[in-house]
Amino acid sequence: MGEKRFAVLLCADDSDYVKKLYGGYFGIFVGMLGDDGETWDRYKVAAYEFPDDDKLDSYDGFVLTGSCSDAHGNEVWILKLINLLNKLDSMKKKVLGICFGHQVWASFLPTNNQERAVSDGIYEYSDILQIWFIV
Repeated sequence: MGEKRFAVLLCADDSDYVKKLYGGYFGIFVGMLGDDGETWDRYKVAAYEFPDDDKLDSYDGFVLTGSCSDAHGNEVWILKLINLLNKLDSMKKKVLGICFGHQVWASFLPTNNQERAVSDGIYEYSDILQIWFIV
């Protein structure tokens, strides 16, 4: 079994406080979810930094962070993010959305499809750490 690789899709700029305490939001998520021997990459999607399509298959999962932006807005980066999420969905990639990230991820899933949402890794926050990386 090879090394696991994950990507954090940063949907907001780091606050000065978070930079000082944790080195940024990336540090928070890797510290909370990461494990020894894993590789974690960051993409500042709110600043139009997205993973190349030819690299998507190399990831075991993706984390979508929170944001002050409207998850249902039509900012170009959000539309590009939804396009990326459609690709990840078609590839059956695991995606963990936090707050804004959860809303964006759920926004294009079929409505009234609870089973699909659960099988795709959309859970209440309290369940995420217990389930998402184990499945």
